[in-house]
Amino acid sequence: MDITSATIATLISSSVATIVTLLINRENALRTLNTQLDDILKIGIEYPYLENLKFTETWNKNKDSLDDKYVRYENYCTLVFNYMERLCSHYKYNQNKIESHLNLKDWIRTHKQCWENPSTPFENVDSYDEQFKKLIEKYLK
Repeated sequence: MDITSATIATLISSSVATIVTLLINRENALRTLNTQLDDILKIGIEYPYLENLKFTETWNKNKDSLDDKYVRYENYCTLVFNYMERLCSHYKYNQNKIESHLNLKDWIRTHKQCWENPSTPFENVDSYDEQFKKLIEKYLK
C-alpha cells in the first residue's frame, strides 16, 4: 500500500482535531464541575449549619425528623456526595489530582454520619460506584 503525503496530512490533521476536541471537552467538564462546586458552596453559605460539625454529628439521632434542617441536610449531602463522585470520576480516581482540586478528605469526614447512616437503608451502597465507595471508606478509617 502506497501512502501519499496527502494521506499522511489527512491522518495528522484528523489526529490533531481529535486531540483538540478531547481537550476542549475535558476543559468544559472541569468548568461544569467548578460551577457545581460553587453552587454547593453557596448553599453552605446560605445555611452554614450544613457544614458545622456540631450539627452534622447530630444526623444519626435526627435523621427521621421532619425538621426542615435535617431534610435540607440530607438533600445537601446527596448533592455533596454526587459531586464528589463526579469529581473522582473526572480525575479517574487519581487521589493526587482529586486532592489538589478539593479537600475531599475533610469534606467526607464532616458528612460521615450522613454517609454511614442514610435515612433510606442501603442508599449509599446501591447508589454509588464501587471505586467511589472504597475511596470514601478509606478516608473514614
